[in-house]
Amino acid sequence: MNGRTASDRTIEAVDLAVDEDLESMMAGVLAQFSGPTVDPDATAVWRALSEVGIGRLTGPEETGGSGAGWAEAATLLRLAAAAGVAVPYAETDLVVGPLRRAVGLDDSAPGTATLAVLGSDSRARRVAWAGATDSVLFVRRSAADDDDGRPRFEVADIPTDRAAVTPVDGTSAVALGDLSAPDDAAWTPVDAAPVEAAVLRGALARAVQSVGAAEGMLDAAIAHSTERNQFGRALAEFQSVQNLVVDIAAETVLARAAVDQAVADALDTDLGGPLSGFRVAVARSVASQTVAVAVRNTHQVHGAIGTTHEHTLHRLTLPALQWRGEFGSAAFWESRLTDVALAGGMDGAWPMVVEGARVEGAAAGWLDRVTGP
Repeated sequence: MNGRTASDRTIEAVDLAVDEDLESMMAGVLAQFSGPTVDPDATAVWRALSEVGIGRLTGPEETGGSGAGWAEAATLLRLAAAAGVAVPYAETDLVVGPLRRAVGLDDSAPGTATLAVLGSDSRARRVAWAGATDSVLFVRRSAADDDDGRPRFEVADIPTDRAAVTPVDGTSAVALGDLSAPDDAAWTPVDAAPVEAAVLRGALARAVQSVGAAEGMLDAAIAHSTERNQFGRALAEFQSVQNLVVDIAAETVLARAAVDQAVADALDTDLGGPLSGFRVAVARSVASQTVAVAVRNTHQVHGAIGTTHEHTLHRLTLPALQWRGEFGSAAFWESRLTDVALAGGMDGAWPMVVEGARVEGAAAGWLDRVTGP
């Protein structure tokens, strides 16, 4: 092991497979809300997931959850994104739930939630699902840092109808808005670590969703090119179309590999390992680039029909484009990787590629950008 700990090793051995019956059940539930004849309704999707016990999939059983892990959560995220089904599962179960439990707040409520990180002006900007969830977990920076100079935070769990919501235009049909907490909100102090962990979980969830959407785009491109005829033959027989589809497939496989490494890390260390920040940063970078290629090529394969509202392609492409900028943009995560690469110099380049490297304070850096002066 050359002095390396178990947490430093590559983690190909971690099994991400889930029970086939569970995966089939997930796909069956989501299929009810997918397709051109179905009007997307996130409330109905959440109700259906909750009825079969997978709404709060990773929550502890004693608080009404199912006690599952990241492998099952990633499967649900990918399947929902690939089916073009929008639901605030990641926000509720993977981001807000663990942060609530970390600060001792009640996490037994069956409703949906989203996370709102307040800036120095006491507003959270462009929050996903703003106004469309049952509650909002607000996070703000405390006035004083801890004894070691690290920032401290405060959280307040607020019913959405008590929050001030200003809708803003987003890329997709998912509600987006600016949020403010009520003046009489009850704030609970919390160290930086649980808040940073919530950001890492949200960032990884977005990478998983991006891969799922890319897989859905690949399936859509294959189906359309094999079913649609031009000049007396299927589109799939034209080499230019084949090249477009192959590029989507190659990029998607690459992103899936990077994201699976980060999910395996989450399963192994709960994103608390020495390489967790690196793996999340790589997953976000690769997934963001994959989305760019998949969206462009899939729309080229579909032509004008793919831009119509009646066609369901926008349920795959538009959310994926929006996810690229949430919990840190591609530029943010790539800047973290660039900093590490430059610090390592020529001698550190190859070890970084094959073994990974420590990316310290990645989530803290994003929080500083949001909450700092």
